[in-house]
Amino acid sequence: MIFYVFIDGIGFGENNPEKNPFAKYAKGIFLPLGGKEIPSDAPSRLKDLVYLRTDASMGIKGLPQSATGQTSLWTGINACQVLNRHMSGFPTFTLKRIIAKYSIIRILEENGFKADLLNCYTPGFAEHVKKNPRHVSASTLIQMAADKPLKGMNDLREGKGLYMDISRDFLRKFGREFIDKDDPVLELQDPYETGKNIVPAVKEDHTLCIYEYFITDKVGHKMNWKGAQKCIQDLEEFLLGVLEALDPEEDQLIITSDHGNLEDLTVDVHTLNFVPTILYGKYTDQMKESIKALKDIPHAIYNSLGIKIEMSEQEFVQTSA
Repeated sequence: MIFYVFIDGIGFGENNPEKNPFAKYAKGIFLPLGGKEIPSDAPSRLKDLVYLRTDASMGIKGLPQSATGQTSLWTGINACQVLNRHMSGFPTFTLKRIIAKYSIIRILEENGFKADLLNCYTPGFAEHVKKNPRHVSASTLIQMAADKPLKGMNDLREGKGLYMDISRDFLRKFGREFIDKDDPVLELQDPYETGKNIVPAVKEDHTLCIYEYFITDKVGHKMNWKGAQKCIQDLEEFLLGVLEALDPEEDQLIITSDHGNLEDLTVDVHTLNFVPTILYGKYTDQMKESIKALKDIPHAIYNSLGIKIEMSEQEFVQTSA
């Protein structure tokens, strides 16, 4: 199984704890984002991680943004090049066309592999989208493009999916409008155990599982140091649990981002820093040679699975908007 974790808005930053939360708070997998090395006494699997400095700008001037960056991550198309600019927020008409045709989940499913988005949505999300149909993220669209249902609270209760907030603090505070206060789905979760448990729960039935965590970008824009500390601690524990559950002879972990942000809390905007692509497992040696930019990650996955696919940015350029 390939476990693909997308963390919104993280990049390689300076070893400066006054500027970079990773330099101040990271104790494990994110130490290199704080300009530090994984220590020799770290858990063995952390020492086997490969860190790639990945280009989020992809040939277009300006600060990388979410809509184009995520479209590239989920399709293998250089969305910035198609639009000739970086686009923030939710995907535009043209970006939606790219996702509809080249969603990585759709491509895998069409080639006989099982793929899924693990994020679980509350009933409130469906109501929000009805009122605001344009407010659908690129990650949500890749699932919809494959005609696969979005996961809900039942999937979360059964341990077959993940909430966008690993510890469910956010769900506990804001989900009570849609969820009974005594529902066990509102129980506080241990991030390490969550990571350790999700792998066996989904591994047997899937070739690719994707999880999106976007609170990092929200915290970065707010320049929120306390929030940054919580995100880093939760993610490091969660990812350590995932690593413990994966079999490096059979499985592959990919962790990446769409642009920098959280690594510099002296500004409230994105950065031009390289983003990390962190690899561990079966296909690492093969993938590390081919991933230079965001758009390369889907192609690295296809090549590892023996999927042959041709695509070109030019087919979308004329209608770019």
